[in-house]
Order: sequence, then structure tokens, then C-alpha cells
Amino acid sequence: MIHVLYAEDDLLLSSLVKSCFAHAGGAATVEEVNTGRACLDRMAKGGVDVLLLDLELPDTNGLRILSELAVRGDTTPVIMVSGHGQTELAVKALRAGAVDCVDKASPQFRQIVDIVNRAHNKRLEKGALPPAEPNERPRVWLIETSAVTQGAIDGFFASSAPQIELTTITNSRGLDYHLASGVAPGAAIVGSAPEGISRLDVLRKLRSQFVDLPVILLAGQDDAEEAVAAFKLGAGDYIHKRGDYLAQVVFSLSHGLNSANLARRNSQLTRELAAINRSLEAQVETRTRELQALSMRLLRVQEDERRQVARELHDQIGQMLTGMKFQLEAAAAEAALPLQGRLREILVQATDLLARTRQLTLQLRPQLLDDLGLKPALEWHLQVFERQTSIAVAGEFSLPDGRLPGELETTIFRLVQEALTNVARYSGASSAYLTVAGTGTHVLVEVTDRGRGFDLAQVRATHESLGLASMAERVQLAGGTVEIVSSPGKGTRVHASFPLPAAEAGAAS
Repeated sequence: MIHVLYAEDDLLLSSLVKSCFAHAGGAATVEEVNTGRACLDRMAKGGVDVLLLDLELPDTNGLRILSELAVRGDTTPVIMVSGHGQTELAVKALRAGAVDCVDKASPQFRQIVDIVNRAHNKRLEKGALPPAEPNERPRVWLIETSAVTQGAIDGFFASSAPQIELTTITNSRGLDYHLASGVAPGAAIVGSAPEGISRLDVLRKLRSQFVDLPVILLAGQDDAEEAVAAFKLGAGDYIHKRGDYLAQVVFSLSHGLNSANLARRNSQLTRELAAINRSLEAQVETRTRELQALSMRLLRVQEDERRQVARELHDQIGQMLTGMKFQLEAAAAEAALPLQGRLREILVQATDLLARTRQLTLQLRPQLLDDLGLKPALEWHLQVFERQTSIAVAGEFSLPDGRLPGELETTIFRLVQEALTNVARYSGASSAYLTVAGTGTHVLVEVTDRGRGFDLAQVRATHESLGLASMAERVQLAGGTVEIVSSPGKGTRVHASFPLPAAEAGAAS
């Protein structure tokens, strides 16, 4: 249900309008007031969807009501109702913010229900604007040397826009004083400029001191060149001092003040949003570091467990199996001939079990990696890999003198292990290539093959390769970067780069 307020002192006309809405199916209710003061008081209470406003009321005119509504920040659609011969006033009303204007004597007035519905629907489509925040009484500089114009403007603002506080400036000294204070007004009205300075010069001074200040120029006569120059210098409006121009000034001021206030709010919200984003980024960065540290601890625990299991296999189970093998050899030498065959079969199994235990020990954590470093461990791994898979691997090593940090050696070893395992499982290649080289500031690792390759994007999209993900995660946790390049029929290349700590980088250079 649309609630329409109709401000009209002609009782016959207001009854006609109510009848039109009643015959239209009751989609709207019409409330009547017959003075401008009553209209403003009712609008202050809210709940009005569309205001039908007569241009001439007993105590005021529609332009002044529009001006005060603009000062209040009221966004209710206003349709002006004009009489014959009020075309100029109607144009001013439209310029002052009315959404439509209808002549009482025209056939169009019979379509008032449709006009109201269109205005209401248009507002709904745009969405209701948020209510303007109540400001402290906005201060406006009035730069005017004419006492008559000053009096007219002061009187009009006191009656029609009491929310606005006017500060009158009548000479260059006063203007310079206010500019030097650095305290920006909410807006400025420039009428007759002080002696020795043009209005455009005043505008330049204002805009250079306060870049976003809304400024209205009041002109005593039409001057197209001055108007164009004023707008180029950033004037918000250029109004001729004729007729009821003061209502236009109030509306233009209200629009400028609201726009400036909205710009300040947007700027403040932008700053607050930027601060929130920085805070969130800091939290994400902190949490990322925490997760990376946790992942590194988990990898260390995993390597420590591998080392412990490998040591247990070597020191305990391996030694027990070795002792068992010696005992079986001795028993087989002393046993009767029928029993020797059975003992030798058990001896073969024990020997095989001992070999498998040693192999498992080395796979879990090769002692060479801890004792001798990365290069010997990789050379041993390539030999084992070739023997197990029959895939020849050409290795090229150019590492800095001395040992790399333990965690970096472990990361590179596991990376090569995983990459070669993928070669054996998926590539179908008969050979592969491994390069590990130091550049002075980084260690580069590359494993390539000329096998069948794969569609990397498809594999990642289907989340089928946990090996690739874990490989990339391990490299990133070590501070490195990894690139995997592959395509069907063109083989695969895994390239990783790890930064060297300062001490190792200095030694390498």
C-alpha cells in the first residue's frame, strides 16, 4: 500500500485526487494537508511514500518546502502540482529535485494515479537511500559585499534552512583570515567578490585550499563564459539571482553538503576497510607461519621416527638376524646329512630376510645422509634405484663445499626420492636425469624423463596425485619453489630451487 501525502489548499481538487485513487482499486491511501508548515511537520514524522506538492500554498511555496526537505536529507519522491502560467516555477522545481511536475489544468492530471505509481516503483527499483546521518549544524561561508543580498540570504536561510549556519565574509582580509585558519567550511557561496579580486579568483583560492569544497557562484546576469570557467574550476553550481533563486541555492547547498558528507563517509569506510584488510592479512600471515612451523615440526618428527626405526632395525633386528645366520651356518656344518638340506633352506631365508631388513633400513633413513651428506646419499640412491627398476639415471652434482643444513639435505633427498618413484611408476621411460647444483645463493634440483608425460592441469583438477602435492608442500616449507612441467608424450620435468642460508651462500661464492 502506497501512502501519499497531498499538500493542497484547494479542497475541491484534493477531494478529486482522493476519488481518483479510490477508483483505482485502493492501492494507495491519500492523506491531506493544506499548508506548507503542516506538510513539513507531517513529513518529519515519516511514513510517506510519495509527496504531491502544490507549487503555491497559503504560507509558502513548493520550492521552499523542497529546499527544507533537501536540507533534512529527506529522499521521498516529490511530484509538484502546478497551475496555469507557472511553467518557470515548475522548471525550477524539477531542477531543485522534484521527480515530476503536473499541470492541474492539463489532461495529464487525470493520470495522477499512474504518475504516483511510476514514481514509487522507480524509487523501489533504485532502492531506498540510507537516511542521511545527522550532522552538526553545517557551516557555510557567504562571500558577499552587497548588504542587500546579505540580508536577503540571511533572512531566507533563517526561515527556510535554519539547520545551516552562515558565516558572512565581506572583504579580502576576512577571506584571507578564514583561509589561513585551515578550518574548512561545509560549503561556500560566492556572490559579489571583494574589491580587487574576481569571483573566479575567489573560487580558485577556495578550491586550492579545500580541494573537495562544494562552491556555488551567484551571478547577477547571464554570463556563459564565466559559467563555463566556473564549472571548469570545480564549482558545484552557477545560479542567476532572479526570481525565487534562493530556494535553488538551498537545494544546491544541501546536495553539495550531502555529497561531501557521503564522500567523507566513503573515504572513512575505505580507510576502515583497508585497516581491516591489513589486520586480516597479518592474521593470515601469522596463522600461515604457525601452520608452516607446525608442518616443519611434523616433518622433523617423521624424520626422527624414520631414523629411530632405521636404527632399531639395524641395531636390534639386524644384529639378531646376523646372529641367527651364524648359528644356522654352524648347525648346518655339524648336522647330519638329512638335516643339512633343511637347515640350508632356513639359512637362505634368513639371509634374504637380513638383506631385506638392511634395504628397509636404508630406505627409511640412509645412514649415508647423516654421516657423509647429500651427494653420497644421492649417489647410493641412484645405484639402488637402477638395480630395482632397471631405469638408468644419469646424475650430475655440483654442490658447495661442506655440508648443507640438515633439513635442506633431507628435503632435497626426499624430493629426488619422490620424483624418481614417479618416474618408475608412471613415465614408462628407460632413463632419467638428475641435476643438483649450487649457484652461490641457491641450490637447484632437477629431475627429468622422456616418458609418456601427463596432463598436469587435469591431474591437479581431479586431485589424484597426492605425491605432487606433498612434494610441492615439502619444498615450500623449506623456503623453496618448485615447478612441474609435463604434457602427454613429452616427458616430465621437476625443477626446484632452494635459497642457501647466508653462511653457506658466502662459502659457496
